[in-house]
Amino acid sequence: MARTRPELDSGVFWKRIIARTLEEGVPDKWRESTFEGRSPLAAAFLEQLPTAARVLDFGSGIGRNALALARRGHSVTVCDVAEDGIRFSLEKAQEEGLAVDAAEFDGWTIELPDAAVDGILAWSCLDHVTLHWATELAAELSRVARSGALLLVSFDEDKSDDPDSECELLEDGTHHYTSGRRAGMLFRPYTNEEIKGLFAEEWELLEFEGDHTSVPRRGLFRRT
Repeated sequence: MARTRPELDSGVFWKRIIARTLEEGVPDKWRESTFEGRSPLAAAFLEQLPTAARVLDFGSGIGRNALALARRGHSVTVCDVAEDGIRFSLEKAQEEGLAVDAAEFDGWTIELPDAAVDGILAWSCLDHVTLHWATELAAELSRVARSGALLLVSFDEDKSDDPDSECELLEDGTHHYTSGRRAGMLFRPYTNEEIKGLFAEEWELLEFEGDHTSVPRRGLFRRT
């Protein structure tokens, strides 16, 4: 039997945000990829990927990172709850002749076989679900990764750009925004150890950014 999503689902929020962004015009900051000098770990991820790797961009949004990886010769699978973002990614990839496809995602399960990918990017997405949900998704990412695959994750700080966005605090520490521009969004602040713990059983930690700084926190892992 298919599992149902939690009642509090920030996927609805991101669908709304991405649809509105595409309608109004994508700002430059949404087009800049993670691999344009933003993080040493992103550079390390690129350097250690095999040639012509198959990469899953989980929480791909409008595909800025997927397109950047595909331009480097990798085959990329985009995966996101926002169908408009997936559609935009595939259209841009087709225009450029890039190897980008999409995997169905119901909020819990990624429609890919076991051990299917050489690399996974999960950039600023696992902190937008509850802790339990993130634990389930971390297990799903482990399932689709081959032995030796790389995983690059990023967790942001909760820096609101809207003073009218009020939130309630859930039992696991997740912030559920109830009003303002962020209404419907979930954000779970993480400690360093919580991030590492999500992947402790099936991944080897290679590098971590954030031990001696505040945020954002980023980790590079290898599938055991």
